[in-house]
Amino acid sequence: MRFLPALPLLFLTTALFAQEPAAGGKEPSEAEVKAAIEEHMSKVIGNVKYQEGSAELPGGVAHLELPKGYRYLNPKDAKKVIVDLWGNPPEKASDLLGMVVPAGEDLSTPDSWAIVVTFDDDGYISDKDADKIDYNDLLSQLKEGTRESNKQRTSSGYPTIELKGWAVPPRYDKDKKVLYWAKNIQFADSSEGTLNYDVRVLGRRGVLSLNGVASMSRVSDVEKATPAIVSMAKFNDGHRYADFNESTDKKAEYSLAGLVLGGVVASKLGLFAKLGSILVAAKKLVIVAIAAVAAGLKKLFGRKSQA
Repeated sequence: MRFLPALPLLFLTTALFAQEPAAGGKEPSEAEVKAAIEEHMSKVIGNVKYQEGSAELPGGVAHLELPKGYRYLNPKDAKKVIVDLWGNPPEKASDLLGMVVPAGEDLSTPDSWAIVVTFDDDGYISDKDADKIDYNDLLSQLKEGTRESNKQRTSSGYPTIELKGWAVPPRYDKDKKVLYWAKNIQFADSSEGTLNYDVRVLGRRGVLSLNGVASMSRVSDVEKATPAIVSMAKFNDGHRYADFNESTDKKAEYSLAGLVLGGVVASKLGLFAKLGSILVAAKKLVIVAIAAVAAGLKKLFGRKSQA
């Protein structure tokens, strides 16, 4: 995943009111801020189209066989959610293969969750080190990298984050060639932890990534859905892990341990380079931050009126 944290909510609300300021040039009220955000969310959600059953993913490498109760959004609609609804920068949503949304989940509500699908064509990843990985050591490295990356977040205007620990410790299914783990992440401007639940399905030429994004309150729901998530991801003929050709196929520059640390970016550019990839839904901050945002807008518009 190559996503930056969601933009501060103040940015979104400022943009919403930029073209149509409150009547009489007055700053918007808390109710107006809330109404504008809800209208924005409604427009985004109302324009996406869900697909059920089977869905061929872009690139021809894999497809999804969706169990009952799961729906697919194509890359275009997935980008609307990730960028327009959740507030991630557009350039960070360029490699999407789509999203999977459990039935009954309203993406505009604070406690909803979804699965973001991408593919990293870094090559075949050997799993020979599967039984030798020290996941506690990996966690220490990730925490150090997160602290280091906060320097760049601060200078770029993004909230700092703290990696609290494993929400679900990493585990590897040798038979299915699937690696699972989940991180408990705390953003400085949010009172609730964010869950990034990672499922990586190994293939012949790379890794299919299914990234569950939710608040920490939904960790048990996401974990219960893991078997369904894994079962829906299918590599096409010729692209499966077992199809690897030692003499002709590209090998990844990292192992399973490197996959947890951030893959090829970690091996080439340093571990800390990919730790900005946390995906978070800005809408999860809406309810708890309305009052703070309204206050911020009052200050902003107050300065404009005095200029």
